[in-house]
Amino acid sequence: MEKIRVAVLGATGMVGQYFLHLLRDHPDFEVAAVCASEARIGQPLLEARALHPAGIPVQMAHLHFSALDARSLADLGVDIAFSGLPADIARGIEMDLANRGIHVFSNASSYRMDPSVPILIPEINAPHLELVERQLQQRKGFIITNANCTTTGLAISLLPLLPFGIKRLIVASYQAVSGAGYPGIPAMDISGNVIPYIDGEEPKVRKECGKIFAKVGPDGLEPAEWQVYAHCIRVPTLVGHLVSTHVELSESLLPEKVRALFDDFQAPADVAGLPTAPLKPIIMAAERNRPQPMRDVDAGGPARAAGMAVTVGRLEVEGNIVRFVNLANNLVRGAAGGSVLNAELCLRKGLIGR
Repeated sequence: MEKIRVAVLGATGMVGQYFLHLLRDHPDFEVAAVCASEARIGQPLLEARALHPAGIPVQMAHLHFSALDARSLADLGVDIAFSGLPADIARGIEMDLANRGIHVFSNASSYRMDPSVPILIPEINAPHLELVERQLQQRKGFIITNANCTTTGLAISLLPLLPFGIKRLIVASYQAVSGAGYPGIPAMDISGNVIPYIDGEEPKVRKECGKIFAKVGPDGLEPAEWQVYAHCIRVPTLVGHLVSTHVELSESLLPEKVRALFDDFQAPADVAGLPTAPLKPIIMAAERNRPQPMRDVDAGGPARAAGMAVTVGRLEVEGNIVRFVNLANNLVRGAAGGSVLNAELCLRKGLIGR
């Protein structure tokens, strides 16, 4: 069966290059175009600086940079655009693409809080795809965003507790330098140091949690009315965002009950079996000193889903208070892999045609 032609926007950036690797040999998608700055047009992809540990995929060695232009990409037969663009650039081009009938799966924050655009995490809020149906009444294509890379791991780790009524979250994130992109933070600022503030990050965690866990109502999404308090901190690790999480529930639970909820959690049926979906979206760490970015950042299987699972450890329960630490790969589950999984779900749901 012929694969769907896709473009990677921002292919010289960190997230863009993770897109390239997640899409190589994908069973449903074929990278037909790569885009970056105007100065790159016509240059070979292989001349781009490699930001992924495995370098530029050899399967894409023949590609040259195309114009970051909706008409040009439509003329190339592109049906899907995976966007790793900065938010200020993404706002214009992503809507142009959707108006041209190209479906956009974006890591940018430009449209996350748009009432018509879902912040999609398939294991959590697949019913939010109803917003996509509404978008398609207005234009030929649609836009779906990822959550912020910190919010993603936090949100997935809350899934086993949802039936017991979440009232309040108090979280502190310890975020890797790769979350700042390339070239990122100067070495003299972060080496042997901790930066206790990341501009704009804490409001994103608060607002996005409300939207991700919203109910679909007749007039759109009805946000979850949780109290969310967040501190976001930059630490000198390379990949992996660790979040210390304090959850207040509406009812008390026994510790063994909570552990069983995490151990036994499975992906919903409409997500299970997708190529980039991990067999277990949440993995419980047995050791008290885990998860650790160096050891657990690539959790998840099969091989295509490496880095797509969230690892949870340090689980403590006192009545209606549950505390734990969660770790997510900010470049895979929190960025490129999350968008690829979103596209796979849309393909399964018939929102993308072959």
